[in-house]
Amino acid sequence: MSSLTEPFATAEFRGLWLARGLSLLGDQLARVALSVLVFQRTGSAAWTGLVYALTYLPYLAGPLFAGLADRRSRRAVMIVIDLARAALVALMAVRGMPLVAMCALLVAVTAVSPLYDAARSATLPNILSRELYPTGLAIFSMTTEFAQVLGFACGGLLVAWVGARPALALDALTYLVSAVLVLVSVAPRRAPARGMRESGRAALRAASGLVFGSPRMRALVSLAWINAIWIVPEGVAAPYAADLHGGPVAIGVLLAAIPCGCTVGAALLTRYAEHERRLRLMRPLAFLAAAPLVACLLHPGLGLSVALWFCCGLGTAYNVPANSGFVQGLPDARRAQAISLATTGIVIGQGGAVLIGGLLAESLGPAVVVGAAGALGVLLVAALSMSWLRMPHVVDVRDSATVATPAPVAG
Repeated sequence: MSSLTEPFATAEFRGLWLARGLSLLGDQLARVALSVLVFQRTGSAAWTGLVYALTYLPYLAGPLFAGLADRRSRRAVMIVIDLARAALVALMAVRGMPLVAMCALLVAVTAVSPLYDAARSATLPNILSRELYPTGLAIFSMTTEFAQVLGFACGGLLVAWVGARPALALDALTYLVSAVLVLVSVAPRRAPARGMRESGRAALRAASGLVFGSPRMRALVSLAWINAIWIVPEGVAAPYAADLHGGPVAIGVLLAAIPCGCTVGAALLTRYAEHERRLRLMRPLAFLAAAPLVACLLHPGLGLSVALWFCCGLGTAYNVPANSGFVQGLPDARRAQAISLATTGIVIGQGGAVLIGGLLAESLGPAVVVGAAGALGVLLVAALSMSWLRMPHVVDVRDSATVATPAPVAG
């Protein structure tokens, strides 16, 4: 079991990690700003959920274009996308920008995110050794959640202090810094699938075979797709806080609770549990992610709600052992497209869950929606447990060359 500090001895890893952390931090600041801005303008939980869901819908086309990160320099792909997103978010920050135009810009920003994420994820195994890769991937997962903690918590304070549009401008700046970091720290590499002659349809079929070609893979991906449940509280955080008579700070604290729990859970699991122990903990952790949310049906106050959402985040650490077998089993020439294909189901599920949650919150109330999501999560995990999760050969990915489980997408 390698130390959490060992991957940082690699300069490329440090640069890619810092670039990822900065852009994620800016994204979470922007999510708070957009949630507050939309809810202030419309007073509608449905509109708030819709705008939040727009950040996920472009992933529908992700697998079709992610192959570009196999056929083009992944370093160049990341730099160009960062620069494009900086320009688009800067336009969102322009004073007087209509809400519809902001939504259109938001869709444009997120439309290129699947390609960027695939390029970054496919680059990591080229930077770290096979022994260090699982630890490096766990660090990236924890960074994702920790950036949400800081972005959501600080975002509430920042929006309350300077307003929503300056927060969006800061997000644009983080993309610019990220592009510079990738440029100066990540070495250029030849595209692994450069010169490969096949149609886009054939490439997509080949990637589909890698992602869905084995029963073990399909079982692990099914568990990963349940991550859609844990995004529901974030989607209704603004109206949930309003029902508790809270403002932007309360929204930020609620939004930070689940990723904070995930960061702590992933760190503890990675630091203190060996591979076999992590696999055995997947099922109880999945139940832990769902059960606390059920208590929100009782309409708890802000403090108890934050504690319940934090416990949900602790449970989502079940994704860590699955992630360790993800990218290493994929051939480099198919890696980016297979990653994008595997994550699309999660992201689409998250977007749909947020949209449905926002619509239901209009009539049922946000606390009831969060509690119902937790109850649904318990039922889904129980159903999977009955069928395959209890079988060791299903979750033992050490000797599989085809099993891949995507990490949850947050921000």
